[in-house]
Amino acid sequence: MHHRECNKTTATGPLGLAALPNSELYVHGLRDAPLDLSHLHEEQRRVLVLFPSEDARPLSKELIAEDSKPVTLVVPDGNWRQASRVPRRIPGLVDAERVTLPLGPPSRWGVRTEPRLGGLATFEAIARAMGILESKEVQAQLEVLFDRLVESTFAARGEKVLPLVDSPSAENLSVSRQGELEAEPPLEILYQDEYLVAVNKPSGLACHRGWAHDGIPAVQRVRDQIACHVFPVHRLDRATSGVLVFALRSEIARDLQTIFKNEHTVKRYLAVCRGQDPDLKRVEHALAKEKGAEKREAVTDFRLLGRFERYGLYEALPRTGRTHQIRRHLKHVAHPIVGDVRYGKGEHNRIFRSRFGFHRLALHCHRMQFVHPRLDKKLEIEAPLDACFQGLLAELGLAERI
Repeated sequence: MHHRECNKTTATGPLGLAALPNSELYVHGLRDAPLDLSHLHEEQRRVLVLFPSEDARPLSKELIAEDSKPVTLVVPDGNWRQASRVPRRIPGLVDAERVTLPLGPPSRWGVRTEPRLGGLATFEAIARAMGILESKEVQAQLEVLFDRLVESTFAARGEKVLPLVDSPSAENLSVSRQGELEAEPPLEILYQDEYLVAVNKPSGLACHRGWAHDGIPAVQRVRDQIACHVFPVHRLDRATSGVLVFALRSEIARDLQTIFKNEHTVKRYLAVCRGQDPDLKRVEHALAKEKGAEKREAVTDFRLLGRFERYGLYEALPRTGRTHQIRRHLKHVAHPIVGDVRYGKGEHNRIFRSRFGFHRLALHCHRMQFVHPRLDKKLEIEAPLDACFQGLLAELGLAERI
């Protein structure tokens, strides 16, 4: 597995290590310890790499019967980009025999999969492979274990989720997702031309495919709404609302990503926090993408726009683009955002739920200003607040301060 997956509690690869006594875990992606799996090629064993390349053969009893040697099955773990590098770069696997799983039902839960039909979590793939190498009984026991892992993960988050499908088929899954898509209202388009499109993303909508209960992600909804493939340019947290920009061609996306790193690009956010310090002007606090990763410079400018009791409405202007930057910076200066269940304070979240009926993260990407990548003009795209956020500011007497 990729070293960045090692600290993720939702990574499913290590579950195989715990469940299968003859398994070993190898970590790749470390510069100081490059991985070499040449030692796996023993004369008395057959090495198979589970990887859906064009030359991969379906794993089957017949394929196993072609060679009586016991099998060493190598399963790359991680997101698609990480896993796809394994058979292509690691010595000992480059020329190894490649196999793929035969066509079967979709993922039972749809967790940590690519947004493609047939995508599986790593442990689901291991279970199905063991069903062929060992027996269906072994597969069933592993799948029960996987179900318990997923259910307990959601339970730890205070959520309850049902499987995507009980006895799924590719056809039924497609119909189910199409019905889900049709039920969703169209996203508000803030700007569109032949090069890019900007929408007002509601709170609770994921930008990309993630866990199954995320529903149809923004990238897919925008694609289907405008009948054109779109390319993500930047991200908004699922709980954050506001301006979300997509390119209509890959080269436009690359140019926009470069532009967004320019200091002349402005991203203006609105946030309601516990705290109201008029001297809070800038936070310079380095952030790591994940635990154990290298910290990188992170800068956010702030301006207090208005006050209500112990709370303040702030303008936030991120000068760098780190993961959860505004939320983490406000936590760093003891100004937790209302409704932030990860970096905030439960006390304040509960107050706003009971007193104002406010059940979302109080963070909104209100305005973006940048130079158009092809038309050589300055764009200013503004996303109005949704009724929930606008209603909160009205009750706080801060609606006119934005």
